[in-house]
Amino acid sequence: MFKLKTVMVFTVNILLAVLSWVFYKYPQGDEYLVLFMISLVFMVAPNVMPVRMVGVLFAANIAFLVFYDIVGALDPIDILVLGAMLAACSGASFLVRALYASFLGYQKKDIMSEERKYNSIVNELDIIDRRGRKIESELQRISKLYEVTKQLAPVLKFEELLEALFDFLIENFRFDTTHLLVFSKGEFSKAFSKSVKFPDYGVSEEDILDYKELVEHCRAQGAKPFFADRQEFEELCDRLKVRSETLMAFPIFSGENMTAILVIEGATRSSFGRFRILLPQITLEFRKVELYEQVQELSIIDGLTEVFLRRYLMDRLEEEVDRARRLGLTFSLGMVDVDHFKACNDNFGHLVGDAVLKKIAEKLKKSVREVDMISRYGGEEFCIVLPETTKDLAISVAERLRKSVAAEAIRAFDENIPVTVSVGVSTYPDDAQDVEGLIEKADTALYRAKRNGRNKVFPA
Repeated sequence: MFKLKTVMVFTVNILLAVLSWVFYKYPQGDEYLVLFMISLVFMVAPNVMPVRMVGVLFAANIAFLVFYDIVGALDPIDILVLGAMLAACSGASFLVRALYASFLGYQKKDIMSEERKYNSIVNELDIIDRRGRKIESELQRISKLYEVTKQLAPVLKFEELLEALFDFLIENFRFDTTHLLVFSKGEFSKAFSKSVKFPDYGVSEEDILDYKELVEHCRAQGAKPFFADRQEFEELCDRLKVRSETLMAFPIFSGENMTAILVIEGATRSSFGRFRILLPQITLEFRKVELYEQVQELSIIDGLTEVFLRRYLMDRLEEEVDRARRLGLTFSLGMVDVDHFKACNDNFGHLVGDAVLKKIAEKLKKSVREVDMISRYGGEEFCIVLPETTKDLAISVAERLRKSVAAEAIRAFDENIPVTVSVGVSTYPDDAQDVEGLIEKADTALYRAKRNGRNKVFPA
């Protein structure tokens, strides 16, 4: 709105008053037109000057009209009408001004309200955008981690799995040492460890993580993932022989059975959640390796007697001959045959015969060392490989084995069946320098044992 200065309003009012006096004098009677124009000033005045100044201006004009009455230009009725017009114009102007101010106030209030809503929405969108970028960044990082886990796909052995997992962790996390604790049939069997910070890790058994104690702690905690900081769990870290400042463990399950525990030393607390996100993928890789080893084992293990199959025996014998030749070692081979097994099948049936073979295999396994290998060579014939064993020692082992079988009858279903075995022994390199020769020599000695009354041990 165009704003006039107060002095300008007064000046216009004075000019109109002077003009009305001039019109009153030359010619007479035209002063009314100008006096009515003064009311227009009062329509403007309330909008450009304070109420007090409007009052002063109003009083001045009333005084001017009284002056006109004195000089005889106006009568009291004229003064009353003109005064009423000035008051009405002022009042109307004040009313319009108030209404306009009220309108502006409401409009401004609405604008401010909408502006606040707009700013609130903008701030919320900004927060959502920041969160979205953060989530997107996190998703990209996690996606990258999942992509990296593809390098675990070709791994088919636990040792290789630890190597690939170790490389994966080095690339994506900061830590000191990682361990993979493997279970067999629900019991802790072996562990693999590798360290970034401690190159000598594992050289001394006293300095390595106490695997069995860790397994017991995990089970006591309900086999759930946990994080331990030395500042909070110093006693636990000392008891477990943790060399770093932090320890986190992630049990891995196959169904309801715990098959492994992934242990990380020296990682930050913030990485614990990232490990938990990746754990299902690592579990899948672990399960794949486990299934592969089971398939491999099933493919080389006889389903009835649970000893190795003949084809695996031949591969192992080739390896053993090569190793003995390179290192200048000796080893022995024993061919074991169940005496009168055909008669056992004919008299008691094949189910009983199978039970007898299974019991004999169990006795054979109990009679040899863990490094020795037992395989099913034929129907009722077994082969035993005795690494780094001389012929005299092999004969002693064969005698112990023969006596163990003959010592008591085998209980098969409702039958008690007395069983004996005959054994032929050959030795590398005394009897032969290749696999075929060693087996042939051991078979020949076995047939001699049978021809000489069975339940005997004969050397080649």
